[in-house]
Amino acid sequence: MHYVGKKGFISVAQKRVQQPSLNLIQLSNMLENLIETKKVQYENQIPVIDLGALGYGKLLGGGTLSQPVRVKVASCSESAQKKIKDAGGEAILNQAT
Repeated sequence: MHYVGKKGFISVAQKRVQQPSLNLIQLSNMLENLIETKKVQYENQIPVIDLGALGYGKLLGGGTLSQPVRVKVASCSESAQKKIKDAGGEAILNQAT
């Protein structure tokens, strides 16, 4: 008896590295904790958050932000960029992953 799938190829989707993602609502909930633990830097009194250093690779647009922030992340959805810009912040995309 032969087992199906024992030998064969690995699909491209299985080889792709999955990066953890974060929604804006999750970011706004953890922002206060990040400020208290001093994991946030400030530029012109606006908090700068490096999501790559925190282990996240993508920022998604679920939720809203109540204050302006600058977010450094490898990739970001268009809705998240728009919501960050509407709050007075900025999404800085870096390609280092």
